[in-house]
Amino acid sequence: MAKKGFFHAFLSSIAVAILSFFIMYFFIPSMSMQFLGVSFALRKGSVNAQVLTALESVKVNPEFTQEAFDRLQTLLSSPEVQQRLKDAAKQGQQSLEDAVKNVADMAK
Repeated sequence: MAKKGFFHAFLSSIAVAILSFFIMYFFIPSMSMQFLGVSFALRKGSVNAQVLTALESVKVNPEFTQEAFDRLQTLLSSPEVQQRLKDAAKQGQQSLEDAVKNVADMAK
């Protein structure tokens, strides 16, 4: 029997690390953002990244109170609103901005 030494263990751990990275990057974007700071779903130019960028402008608005912000968070957690924002992002930047404004008005 051949002994499996340090080199074999090192290559095995590298292979497991690379495989874990790609699984998290492509299939578990929330965990990938938490631990790696990057994910496939939130790459630059993706629909999710466009929606998040548009929502940031609403969050820094001084007119928003804490209650309105809490209502906005509740609205954003609903699948219907998330799908509406994703569809608007696919139609273009202006459509996305209008959809975000409508959601923000609903929260006020």
